[in-house]
Amino acid sequence: MSEPDQPSSQARLRWARSQKFRLTSKGAEAELLWRTRLAEVRSQGKQIFEAALQAWATQYKVRPDDAAFLSELAGPPVRLEDVAKAVADTGASREQVKQALERLYEAGLMESAVVA
Repeated sequence: MSEPDQPSSQARLRWARSQKFRLTSKGAEAELLWRTRLAEVRSQGKQIFEAALQAWATQYKVRPDDAAFLSELAGPPVRLEDVAKAVADTGASREQVKQALERLYEAGLMESAVVA
């Protein structure tokens, strides 16, 4: 695993068709924190939800909408196409999914999974 606190030294992501991605330990922590916060604010209205989402994103140096992409990485390793298919109903294009995954990678929340 590379150092998540030093994204500039990380290797570039490979976008090979078979390349899979997974959460880092920091990413698993961020995903759990988001699910916990979501459960806490779910019934408190849109403004509270959006404030919690923004605070979460700021803490991890990602965009608020990246929470949806991070959640798709919470299980076993997945390909770019798997994430794109899972979030298709949001209207996110493949390129937008790729950009979100790059942000998550740069923030140290996800990594390339070694395909055996």
